[in-house]
Order: sequence, then C-alpha cells, then structure tokens
Amino acid sequence: MAIFIPLVTKFDDKGLKGAQKALAGFANFATDIARVASAAVAGVAVASVKEAAQFETSLAKIQGLVGVTADEIGELEDAAKRLGPEFGISANEAVDALFFITSAGLRGAGATEVLEASLKGAAIGLGDTKTIADLATSAVNAYGEAQLGGAEAVDVLAEAVRLGKLEPAELAGAMGQVLPLASNLGVSFDQVGAAMAGMSKTGTDAAAASTQLRQIFATLAKPTVGANKALAELGLSAQGLRDQLRGEGLFATLETLTTAFDGNIEATTEVFGNIRALSGVLDLMGASAEDNREVFALMADDIKISNEAMSITAETAEFKFNKAMAKTQAILLEIGLALLERLQPHLDRLLDFMEDNGPVIEQMFDKIFGTVETLTGKLGELGDAVMPVVIDLFTNETFMESLERIGEAFLNIVNEVIKFIDSDLGQFLLKITSSVIIAGVNALAVAFSFLNDVLKEFNRLLTGPVSQTDLLDNV
Repeated sequence: MAIFIPLVTKFDDKGLKGAQKALAGFANFATDIARVASAAVAGVAVASVKEAAQFETSLAKIQGLVGVTADEIGELEDAAKRLGPEFGISANEAVDALFFITSAGLRGAGATEVLEASLKGAAIGLGDTKTIADLATSAVNAYGEAQLGGAEAVDVLAEAVRLGKLEPAELAGAMGQVLPLASNLGVSFDQVGAAMAGMSKTGTDAAAASTQLRQIFATLAKPTVGANKALAELGLSAQGLRDQLRGEGLFATLETLTTAFDGNIEATTEVFGNIRALSGVLDLMGASAEDNREVFALMADDIKISNEAMSITAETAEFKFNKAMAKTQAILLEIGLALLERLQPHLDRLLDFMEDNGPVIEQMFDKIFGTVETLTGKLGELGDAVMPVVIDLFTNETFMESLERIGEAFLNIVNEVIKFIDSDLGQFLLKITSSVIIAGVNALAVAFSFLNDVLKEFNRLLTGPVSQTDLLDNV
C-alpha cells in the first residue's frame, strides 16, 4: 500500500529571478546601445565638421588667392559637390583641383569642363585629380579654349597611355614642359601625346621623351648656323619645315627630314646637333617608324577613349565602393556645413569672450606655470638636500658592514632550517605531519560520504510515494 506524504514547500522564485536577470541584462544592453549610438553621433559630427572646414578653407583659398568672385565661388562649389561623388571622388579633392583650374584663369563653363574631365581621368586611373587638372589647364591655356577643351586634353592623355608604355601620372607631369614650344609651332596636343607614346615604346620614360621632343621643337624653331647649312645642302629650309609642321603635322615633317637624310647619320647629326633631339628623331623615325605612323593616326581620330574607359571602370567593384564612399562624404559635408552654420554664432561669442578675457586668462596660466616652476624648483632643492645624505649613507663603511652582517645572519638561519629538514628528526616530523593530514582528510571524506547517503535517502522519501515496506526498512 502506498502512502503519500504531503509536503509544504516555499515559493520557487527561480523564474522571477531569471526574469529580473533578463531585465537587468536588457537594461545593460540598452545602455550599451545608447553609449555606442552617442559615440557614433559624436563621430559623425566630428567627421562632418572636419570635411566642411576643409571644404570651406579650400574655397576661401580660391577666392582669396586666385581672386574668384563670390558669385563664381558659388558655381564652383556646386560643381565640386555634384561632380566629385559622381566619379567616386570626394568634393574636397574636387575643390582642390579647382584651385589649379581657376589659377590657370579658367572660369565658368570652361572651369567646370576641365574639372569634370580631370575627375573622369582620375577615376580611370590617369593619376590624381590635381595633376590631371594641372596638365589639362596648361594644355587649354597653351592652345586656347577655342582650339582645345578640357575633355579633349584628358582624352589625349588617356590615349597616349593606352598606345604607349607610360605611367599616367608621369606622363601628365611631363607633357606640360613641351606645350609652349609645340603650340607656338602649330603642333597639336594630340601629336605631342602621339610622339611621347611612340618614344615610350622603345623604353624612353616620360621625362626623357618630354626633353627629347622639346629639343626637336627647339631645333626647328631656331636652328644653328650649321643646321641651316646642312638643311640647305639637302634642299630644305627651317622655314619650310616649320610651315610643313604647322600644315601637315610632326610625323610628316620628320618623315621629310629622314627621307632627305637617306641614312646619312652625319647630316642628321648636323641638323639635330643636340643629342637629346637626335635621340628623339631616331626614336620616332627609326625601325619603329611604321608603328609610330599608326600611333599618330589613332591619336588624331575622334574616338573618345576616356568615355570608353569610364564605362568599363564604372562596372568595377572598386569604383562602386569609391562612389558610395564619396556620396557618404558628400552627406557628411552637408551635415558639417549645417553644423558650422549653427556653430558660427557660438564661435563668434567665444572669440569675443577670449578677446575680452584674454589678459586675465593669460595671467591665470602665468600663475599656474609659475607655481609649477616653483614646485619643480623646490623638488630639485629637496633632491639636492636629501641625495647627499643618501649617498653618504650608502658609502658609509659601518652601514654597509651592518647590512652585510644582517645578510649573513639571514643566510645562516636559512641554512640551519634546511639542515634541520634534511636531518632524521626533521624527516620524521614531516612524515608524522603528512600522515596526520592524510588521515584527517580520509576521515572527512568518509563523513561526507555518509552524509551524502543520508541526504539522498531523505530526498527519495520526500519526492516520491513511500510504501510500508520502505518505512519499515528505514525504522
């Protein structure tokens, strides 16, 4: 027969405690979220103000140093904000390029065209925006806006890179050196690009190609007496070559010369006495002359290689990422400009406060620094007073001998303890001690085992039905 013993138990608050713990955890989580959110907002504010301050400074530099009017600044500001992110480049980089563009005298639509072309060139890998803008404005100024636009200049740069073996940034930096002579002789910008691309195929770098081409132009512009004599013997004249250069182009003119030379290296050297000019002529009209003819022809066509390159670049993951980042920076810039506008009155008040209270603040800091200097001096005096005593103490023979005796005594004590432990008596005492400890631990373990059995039996009786046999067995 089974007997059920009713038990009265306390309320189990495990669930309540769990709920409280969960709520506390949620509160901590919410606090962490708030902390992170606050930090994020503060970070956005700082980053946006930094972007805006840099942007405003660049615009101020253009207005102050270049002399651009306030109305023109507004137009350029809008162009930088709009065009930069479109090509995956920050508005700040765009406005920095505008400094070079406006410094070259370009304004309005012309400046915007060069900026857009420079940003596109930077996006397709021709170099940084400022370098490309510098070259484009130099080219536009050399040939005139009516003859050469910014987009066309960047197209020539891109085509020269594609047809030659030149680093884009190096080419952009080197081409500008040739332009004054080239434009005055009537040599178009695309022919300059074609010549440098052709020279690069034989391993000539951009700087050397630029120097050689400049010397060729210098020779044709102002030949030496010996060069004029050599040309006359060939039935040519410097003026006739300059006319052909302006009318038929650089390659045709060099072809006329090399045909007249007919392999006569002495005559070639007589006309192009400068070794750089001679190297350039041989570079273009030597064994690779036919290939270079094709390069000049391709450079003269109307195909806009930068547009083709841009369409390919626009599909790359890197460009899409850069564009997303540039748009993010544009948002930060707008936030920063708004914050600066709101902060301006407070900054003005801060400036007024500093101007009104500047002398008082200066005196306060003078006192603080004076106190620090005084304290430092007193610490130095304290060191000067104490250190001699310390030095004397540690150099005192009696003191050092006492320290040595203390050390020796301590070592003797340690040695005696070790000897006692190693002795028979010491070992005997250690064994007795360890035996007593072990026996005590064993006795404790037996006691705990017995207690565990009792508790298990008691728990069984409380948690299940109990039969009379169980009760009798446990009586």
